Amino acid sequence: MKSASDLIDETLTLDPCIERSLDMGYANLSAVARRLHDLMPSTGPSLTAVASALKRRTRQKRALDALYSCVARTSLTVRTGLAKISLSPSDKDLELLEGLKSKVIGFSKGIETVTVLIDERDAEGFLNNVTGQVLEKKSELTAIILRGPTEILNTAGYMSFFLGILSEKDISVDDVASSYVDVMIMLRSEDASRAFSYFNSAIEGAKRLSSLTRR
Repeated sequence: MKSASDLIDETLTLDPCIERSLDMGYANLSAVARRLHDLMPSTGPSLTAVASALKRRTRQKRALDALYSCVARTSLTVRTGLAKISLSPSDKDLELLEGLKSKVIGFSKGIETVTVLIDERDAEGFLNNVTGQVLEKKSELTAIILRGPTEILNTAGYMSFFLGILSEKDISVDDVASSYVDVMIMLRSEDASRAFSYFNSAIEGAKRLSSLTRR
């Protein structure tokens, strides 16, 4: 049988908001214990055992400090008027994309498909020359580009921190791409201003936390 601590860790993955409140130290432990106990199998530990395990549970403060330090040093850039095109490409399409490198903002390749992020003004011209099957085209998208310090490459939770904010605020993500220290999050344009505001607030909050830990 799994221990109460193991079941707590598994259950917290279902609700990252609770995990964050525990990490930050402002959660009501009794209320969280009841919530987690309700989500566990009926054959799991008692409510008392869950409450006791929660009190013993601490995330390494050093790991949290490293994460918030990275968030605090993140800059934001916005690109508007974008389109996302997914297709099953022909060899000719791949050659076409090679020639459009300067206009392609993002590119990802799956086993049999590719997805291209491109300025809407260039999208129709690109589609007119495609010979493969176009699977999806979305327009009126905005990209919020996060640029973090190089430490994000070895810091767990950086990308999920920002994506978790969007999930908590009920903002859908259309696509995510990363390259070195840049993370590009594609959103519907009508959601972009809210997302930017939430990200900016999180960065400012991380700056305040980081300054407190240095005192």
